Amino acid sequence: MECKKFNYKDYKNCWFNVCKYAGMFGPMFIEIENKAEGEICVATVNMPSYCYDAGETTIKNYSENSGMTKFLQKLGIIDEVYSRKKCNPMAGEKETIDYCSINIEKLKEYSQNFDYNH
Repeated sequence: MECKKFNYKDYKNCWFNVCKYAGMFGPMFIEIENKAEGEICVATVNMPSYCYDAGETTIKNYSENSGMTKFLQKLGIIDEVYSRKKCNPMAGEKETIDYCSINIEKLKEYSQNFDYNH
């Protein structure tokens, strides 16, 4: 079955690929891809010191991913933002790593490949 598509920034007809970070327990790896460009960006960032529960991950909301958390909230992918942390001491207030609860069923709707279990 074909997944739902979305537009991300200037990229059309995108989808997610979802799995776990290699060798890690818990955090979801979520990337955005489309047919024309291939891999566009990775929406998540691995934070080894975090303790992840099922359906939780950290969103890279800085640099080329600026606005990612808000975008995922609009799609209904993020259920709740537990905490925001500046990505580095010199970063602006909106350059954050956001620890979030993910709506797995909604994420599956937009995912071409979904290989995540906790």
